[in-house]
Parts: sequence; structure tokens; C-alpha cells
Amino acid sequence: MRKNKNEYRVNFLFKNFTRLMTNSKHIVALIFLSLFLVCCESIFQKDITMVAPIAFYSADELINDLKNDESFPKEGVVSVKGFIKETNTKNGKFNILIRGNTNRNHYIICEMNESFENSKFGLSEGDAIDIKGVLKGYLNDVILLNCVMNNTLQNE
Repeated sequence: MRKNKNEYRVNFLFKNFTRLMTNSKHIVALIFLSLFLVCCESIFQKDITMVAPIAFYSADELINDLKNDESFPKEGVVSVKGFIKETNTKNGKFNILIRGNTNRNHYIICEMNESFENSKFGLSEGDAIDIKGVLKGYLNDVILLNCVMNNTLQNE
């Protein structure tokens, strides 16, 4: 019985993969890559309460920097201070829109971590807020995901 092309490809790939994995340098590289991917996954899917922010912004600074295409720590955890414009729940996720003092046309959309309970904080429009989250980028507004409170909350 003749083998088809796919069977030859699978055999070829398997033989080359096993040959590469017998080299200890490749095994070490694969282990480091696996650890790196596990660490990255934890930032995006788990509680970032204990992760130190790599940058600190006021809401106005972050919005203006991103509107002006300045470099920013995309996919990094950042801390932002501003004022609550509104809170809502969309697609089962609690969101907080943060505004600055001067920029009233653009906002920071913070999709809160799954463990966040609004009832614990009693957030309302106009409250000062200090929040951190994973900076995803800027479309018309700034997007932060997996956000948690930085334990500071004061009235305006």
C-alpha cells in the first residue's frame, strides 16, 4: 500500500523534531519559551493585584500620549488616576469609564477583573479613582483590560 504525501510530511516533521530535541540547547530554549508563555498568560488572565505597574499616568496624560502616537507600554500593566465618568456592565464584564480634568471627548475604558465587586467599593460618577490594568491600545478611547483597584478612592 502506498503512503500519501501527508503521511510522508508527518514522518519527516516527526523525525526532524526528535532530532532537534535531542540537542540540549534546543531543550533549554523550549523550556525558557514555555516559562515565558506561562508568565505572559498570567498577566492577561489572572489577578494583577500583585503586579507592579511599569508606568504611572494621569488620565489626561495617557489619553494625550496615545492620541499623539507617542510610544507607550502596550501589553504592559499601567496605573492610571482620573475620575469616573460612568460604570456599566457589558458582555458580563463590569466596566469603568475614566475621564481626565481637561480631555472630555476621550476616555479610558477599564474592563475590570472577573473578581471585581462594585458593591465593595460603591463607585459613583465623579469619584476620583486609581486603577491599574493591562494597556491594550487606543482606538477612539484607551483600552485597559483585567483592571484592579489601587486601593485609593476619594470624592472629587
